[in-house]
Amino acid sequence: MENHRKEVKFIHQSILLSVLRGILVGIIAGFVVVFFRLSIEFLFGWMEIFFHAAHENSEYLLLILVIYLLTAIVVGYLVKGDEDVKGSGIPQVEAELKGLMHLNWWSVLWRKFIGSVLSIASGLMLGREGPSIQLGAVAGKGVAKWLKTSEMEKRSLIASGAAAGLAAAFNAPIAGLLFIVEEVYHQFSRLVWVSALAASITANFISLNIFGLTPVLDMPDRLPMLDLKRYWGYILFGIVLGLAGFAYEKVILNMSVFYGFIGKIFHLKPHYYSLFAFLCILPIGYFWPELLGGGHHLILEMPSQLPVMTTLLLYLMIRFVWSMISYGSGLPGGIFLPILTLGSILGMLLGRLAFDIGFIGQDEMILFIILGMAGFFSAISKAPLTAMILVTEMVGDLTQLMVIGLVALTSYVVMDLLKGAPVYEAMLEKLLPEKVESDSRVTLIEVVVSEHIANKTVSELELPHNSLITSQVHHGKSQVVKGNNHLHVGDSIYVAVPVSDIQKVREILEGTEL
Repeated sequence: MENHRKEVKFIHQSILLSVLRGILVGIIAGFVVVFFRLSIEFLFGWMEIFFHAAHENSEYLLLILVIYLLTAIVVGYLVKGDEDVKGSGIPQVEAELKGLMHLNWWSVLWRKFIGSVLSIASGLMLGREGPSIQLGAVAGKGVAKWLKTSEMEKRSLIASGAAAGLAAAFNAPIAGLLFIVEEVYHQFSRLVWVSALAASITANFISLNIFGLTPVLDMPDRLPMLDLKRYWGYILFGIVLGLAGFAYEKVILNMSVFYGFIGKIFHLKPHYYSLFAFLCILPIGYFWPELLGGGHHLILEMPSQLPVMTTLLLYLMIRFVWSMISYGSGLPGGIFLPILTLGSILGMLLGRLAFDIGFIGQDEMILFIILGMAGFFSAISKAPLTAMILVTEMVGDLTQLMVIGLVALTSYVVMDLLKGAPVYEAMLEKLLPEKVESDSRVTLIEVVVSEHIANKTVSELELPHNSLITSQVHHGKSQVVKGNNHLHVGDSIYVAVPVSDIQKVREILEGTEL
């Protein structure tokens, strides 16, 4: 009863209070992720030094091997202690917001931080953005616990922390908000987006003060304007990226089969599959050190180097195979940046081909790097709005938003026609059979009335017997709901449900149940 009163109070609280709590989450999540980034950069710099020194003195290879073995053992121990730190962490955050999982915020925070720093800084092809999102989310959960909030507000602060984590990781506050709304929370709720935006801006402000105002993927020159008569070529480009995204998803979702086979051959337990990944990365670090890590530096170097076709094909093959090996091992680390890197290489490859046949000029090849990132990420995540804004914020140039949107939309449509699922949702489905938890605590959820239930009366909805629509916000005014009340498109309704039934009730009301 006390929790329910808190949730009703939260629904009617002022916008200012939501903003203030979002700022608090943004401050904490921002500092956590900034320190996370600094730790990775510091240790990764040392690994680059060791690999360069190995060319002069082979003893450094032995040193690197020892570091890798120790890292695999330490990270394996951390993962064994809490399975929720595996991988990017985004599926776990999504599960928490759906009421399907309950993360131990402190255990995940410190284990994920240490495990991800060691894994990413070692040079494996993993990204910092997924861990940053999970670190921000559990920081938000820690704030909620400190404030003793209701379940409903706790989910809002978790979502805000996740948005802040992405904002601080990439200096992309709007993309942080959109990613949570479009890909993770799946609801454009006022209760969420106001505090999430405040948290994102705050975390981004902290990040900018530490890393500077230069965009994360700042391009050397202003992007060229495009000839409208050639837009059909970018539709073809989007189709290719959609097909490539579908292939990427199929492979990465089945890496567990590969590692199960590796585990049997070498008698490795799942927590120590990373030993194989570390051994595989050694020759890459020795011969192609520029390919190590998430790929941030590679993206920045391509516009000035303009690699030839054979080099690009080699980069594409290595980045594809070794990013799969890295992520599939179960190490704490993301695929966000590796996806963008693969997209940039694909874009440069197709741009080089277009230049060779005379379709574009040399100055336009840079644009294909950006289009490749947006289209490839849009297909794999099935979040085209996030892809558009994320890439434009990262490169700091909005002049080509139209063509970026065209490519992102095309690749998204191709992925949908092929029945590809959003990659993080697909990962969540693989995770859930082992992790579904029952929670009978009753909480309120907010659902925006869609066409699926519009004009129906409350009594016509077939909700589980333990769920109840309590109120509806119509024309900005909240009213108690009765059985004969009609629901109107765009209104918000508040439903009392057991925590573990949140996703089930959402699917019924949104018409997405199977």
